[in-house]
Amino acid sequence: MDSDLTTQLERLRDDLRSVQLELDVPGAVEARRARDDVIAQVDDYVLPRLRQMDAPALIVVGGSTGAGKSTLVNSLVGAVVSPAGVLRPTTRAPVLACNPDDVRWFEDDRILPGLPRISGGGGGPGMLELVSTAALPEGLALLDSPDIDSVLAENRVFANQLLAAADGWLFVTTAARYADAVPWEFLRSARERGTALSIVLNRVPADADREVPTHLKQMLAAEQLGDCDVLVVPEVQLHHELLPADALWPVRAWLDGLAVDAYARAALVRRTLRGALASLPVRAAAVERAAVEQLSAAAELRAEADAAYAEALREVEGALRSGSLLRGEVLARWHEVVGTGDVTRALES
Repeated sequence: MDSDLTTQLERLRDDLRSVQLELDVPGAVEARRARDDVIAQVDDYVLPRLRQMDAPALIVVGGSTGAGKSTLVNSLVGAVVSPAGVLRPTTRAPVLACNPDDVRWFEDDRILPGLPRISGGGGGPGMLELVSTAALPEGLALLDSPDIDSVLAENRVFANQLLAAADGWLFVTTAARYADAVPWEFLRSARERGTALSIVLNRVPADADREVPTHLKQMLAAEQLGDCDVLVVPEVQLHHELLPADALWPVRAWLDGLAVDAYARAALVRRTLRGALASLPVRAAAVERAAVEQLSAAAELRAEADAAYAEALREVEGALRSGSLLRGEVLARWHEVVGTGDVTRALES
């Protein structure tokens, strides 16, 4: 681990935390989100990964509502460990599944330090449920994240945080929704951050098993994501809430390939880490520009307030010099006092 790099990253994180961005000027909401995203990724992913390069690769399974993320994770594990169904949202507490020998890497706060760990079910929002299973090989962990387009705002924020903490994304979409706008925003984010990315194209009808994957690959190429693996899962009947093994084969083969090839796994981790590090200066610079805009807006507000007070003071001083301040109600009151003899009696006493 490069201690100088770690020190610089910690300083960057602390500097960003000190940037308040309190004024609601144009772009402030986006700037606050960018600031928080950088802080979270440094804390949740970059620093932990730099400190332990030999830790298992964490693959976050993400995607839109109803894409089949939880069913995919359950099928890979061979048991229902993450709720799936028609009610939305289903994934509230994210589930991290890994080989029993890898659990020790995730029990502490090495990654996602702000999330308390639980096991045995019963997790709620803001918690991370750990599931150990021999169905997953050593060196690889899967994390089922909430929907990126969840009806709950906190789930959307949570999904973004988890995806930023990943060594790689396994992004799930469907034959019916692969062209939706929201997923593509996240895919572009993966490209900008240099995150290793593979796509699961789920529920592909038999009569579209060539046309739809081909079109998706064309769309990916147009977004400079043409090197992404596209793993096609056909539309099939579930057995006991799980995908049959033959339908799951493309995804299983992709995961097994990473698991048995330490070099490929390390390359995936290094690619994502390099991408995250390369993206930080650009993203931090955007926050810096927003901070400068905030200072400029604050100076304008201060100047306007100072000008208003200065104008009021000039008006008072002018009224005093001209005597107009002593006219009207003030003068009438003076005449009233003089007329009642109060002044004469005060002088005689």
